[in-house]
This record gives sequence, structure tokens and C-alpha cells, in this order.
Amino acid sequence: MRNRAAGTDAQVSEASRLAVYMELRERGGSDPEELTDSFGLSRSEARATWASLRRLGLVSWPAEPGARVVPVDPEFALMRMLRQQQDMAQRSLEESLRMHEAMESLLEVYLPATGSSHSRVEVTAAGTIDEMVQALHDVTDSARATLRTAYAESSLPARLRRRIGPLRQQMFDRGIQVRSVRLRRDSMSPGTYDSFSRLVAAGVDLRLASVIPLNMVIIDSDYAVLPAADDASHSCQLTIRGAPLVSAFSAVFEHTWREATPFAPEGERSPTHLSTEQRTLVQLLADGMKDEAIARTLGVSPRTASRLIADLMQRLGVTSRFAAGARAAQYGLLTPVRPPHITPAPAPAPAPAPAPSAP
Repeated sequence: MRNRAAGTDAQVSEASRLAVYMELRERGGSDPEELTDSFGLSRSEARATWASLRRLGLVSWPAEPGARVVPVDPEFALMRMLRQQQDMAQRSLEESLRMHEAMESLLEVYLPATGSSHSRVEVTAAGTIDEMVQALHDVTDSARATLRTAYAESSLPARLRRRIGPLRQQMFDRGIQVRSVRLRRDSMSPGTYDSFSRLVAAGVDLRLASVIPLNMVIIDSDYAVLPAADDASHSCQLTIRGAPLVSAFSAVFEHTWREATPFAPEGERSPTHLSTEQRTLVQLLADGMKDEAIARTLGVSPRTASRLIADLMQRLGVTSRFAAGARAAQYGLLTPVRPPHITPAPAPAPAPAPAPSAP
């Protein structure tokens, strides 16, 4: 227990921190410097150890220099952390509600009041499903070229989702280009996957994204409809008219679209036709590399590496890294491990013939 903690001068292992904590519990309190010195920790290791234990709430730090540090029971530390998390969640919810109210005020009051004649912005709100559907009918009737939608399949009210289908079909019949972004996790559901496949077969240019920041329906560059989420505290759908404001939502959609990946129905997937980067990635996954190491190998950021991994899993039609490796092996996408080349030893030279004996 008195062995020097493992790790470099800037890092201390979890086991070493646990050993310090358990020794502190046995003593019931101790001088911080005296305790860490007894483990042979350097000053930087001692600072890292106490900083970690304080962050976990496992020690009560002395208010005055020279006082003793006292251990805290893990149950109490956990309860305190849970209360802090609840407080943070409550503050986050309150802040979200304030932002929602502020956005409504900006959209409904201030923008219309200050809009000029040549850049007029109009905002209307719909509170019932019938009003929401009617608002969608009104704006889609005026569509000339494009319809762009982005929403989580399960976030919209079920009655509204059921009544969007006929509107989409009207767009197809009129030759309107339809682009849509949906959540990647929704495609894992068999029923939703079949629905996505039907949309692609009907002509929707469909992509999947890990995150959709905002439910939106954008018609050309003139209208934006922001459907309310099914669990929203204020079930209010906003319809916005006016290019100056609609352009902002268009920018959000286009960014989400660029980050998303095309949805490919099962019959159109071609796991054997991967790019060089994807083949490298699937090999790295099969080798058990973590995101950070993969990012360094590919020369990208960890966030980009995570997105590439999610895209590859979607391409292979799997939901886990292990399954990705198994599927890659099934399609022969992994580089076989070759046994080390062993150069055969040269054959021994034949022994010289014995010299003839003298007569």
C-alpha cells in the first residue's frame, strides 16, 4: 500500500487515487501533504490526486492551511452529485423556457414591427393540429421548386405526421424537388426503416443525421414552418414568411444536410464498394482502436472520426463496432493477417570426400 503510485508526473492511476482515499478513511483524516508524501507521490501527482478526489466529492477540504482533510462517504458524495445534477437540469429547463419565450417574442412582435416594406417578415402561430395542417397546406400550395424538411420521426405529433404524407405526394405530382433529413437512430426501427425506404422509392432525397437541431419545413426561400415537438410545453407551430428570416433557417438546414449521410435501402447498399478512407476505418475498428487513435491515424478531429464511424456503421447496416467488424470480415473487407515470413535456413554443405589412403 506504500508503493509509489503508477503513472507519469502529470497523471495518477485510478488505483493509486483509490489507495490514497482508502488510507484516508482508515486514518479518519490526515494532513494532505503528509498523506501523499507517505505514498511517495511527487507534487504534481499529489495535486492531481487531491483534485480528482475533490471533484468526485470524496474529501472535505480544509478551509485553513495546515488543517486536516476528512474523507466523505461515497454514498453522500453520490447523493450530493445527484442533487447538483438535478439543480443543473432544472436551471437548464428554465433557461430553455426563457429562450423559447424570447424567440416567440422576437418572431411574433419585434421582427414584424421593424420589418421594412421591401423585406417584410410575417409570423403566424398555430396551436391545434387542424391549424398546423392548414398552415402546411397554405405554404406548400405556393411551392415552386423545392421542399426541405428536417425533423425527428418521433418528435412530431402522430396526427400531424399522418397528415403530412398527402402533402408530400402533392409535391411529387407537381415536380417539386423534396429533400429531407431524419434522425439516424430512427432508421434502426424496422417500421421506420421501411417508411424511409418508401420515401426514397417515391423520389425523396433522404439523408440521416446524428442530431437535428430544429424541426423545420422550408418551402423555396419564402416560407419556413417550425412544427412543435410532441412533448413541447408550448405546443405552438410557427409559420414564417420573408426571405430575410427564412434564409437563417435555410442555413441551418443546409449545414445539417452537409453533415448528414445518404440513406440507402437494403437492396441498394454496397458494403464491398467502400472508399479508401472507409476501408481504412473498418480495419482500424476491427483492430480495436478507440476514436482518439482513429482520429490521429486519419488526421481528423475526434468529432469527425465519430461521425465517420457512425456513417460507416450505417453503410454496413449494423449498430455496434463488433458487428461492423463481423460484417466487414463477412464481405472480405479486412486485410488478412499474414504469418511472419521465415527464410528457410540454407542446406548444409556436403561433407568433403575423404582423401585416398597412401599405398
